[in-house]
Amino acid sequence: MMNSNAAEAIRWTREQLSPEQRTWLARLRLVRLIQDFTVVHSTLDQPTSWNYVTNKFDAMANFSYQVTSVCFYGHTHVPRVFVSDNRVHEVPAESIVIEAETKYFINTGAVGQPRDGDWRASYCIYDTDRKTVHFRRIEYDIQTAQAKIIAAGLPEFLAERLAQGR
Repeated sequence: MMNSNAAEAIRWTREQLSPEQRTWLARLRLVRLIQDFTVVHSTLDQPTSWNYVTNKFDAMANFSYQVTSVCFYGHTHVPRVFVSDNRVHEVPAESIVIEAETKYFINTGAVGQPRDGDWRASYCIYDTDRKTVHFRRIEYDIQTAQAKIIAAGLPEFLAERLAQGR
């Protein structure tokens, strides 16, 4: 069940979108194959259920649906890398080399509202030629972002959490 702060933020966001923008978003596929990797917002096993992948058991369910060696996902706002080689395990979300015969289920983190205790925006760069993924963090103007959240009439909690990375 969605918490009330998230529900309010979603309602506010929908009100900001034009009918054309809503139509464009509605047409997007929930799972997308791009070159030799996959992207999904939540999960591969049930992308319309908006489930979370937070541990290796959640990741196991997704690896069975993964047809490419690399899949990027989000939804939890926490950068993570799950690896399926001879077992499923998590490795640090820093820099990784994509190895043959191995699958990777990679959460890029979040540019907005990271939730791993680090307030900086999180993203990763996938070098398809070198077969490497590098995670990055970048500082941004939290005070301005917080002021905009409050000015929009959204819950103060959403502004406060930016500085905590939670």
